[in-house]
Amino acid sequence: MRDLNARLQKLERAIRPPRHRTQRHFAIEGPKDLPRDAAVAFLRECGHDIRDDEGAIIRIMVAPGRDLPLKDITDRCGR
Repeated sequence: MRDLNARLQKLERAIRPPRHRTQRHFAIEGPKDLPRDAAVAFLRECGHDIRDDEGAIIRIMVAPGRDLPLKDITDRCGR
């Protein structure tokens, strides 16, 4: 049974090669409910090269009870 599973996995890899998307992590301070498009636009204004074909993970740090102004903190908290 293990041999059959190994052969099936090999065939599946040949049919669907794994997609190697780059993933980059960014961090900003900002208001809660900030839309992703607005966060991407802000990071681009700050000089980050965010392309649509890569996986960009954006963490938005918010404060309870108040909205924070937009601030790029990728250098401290991003990867």
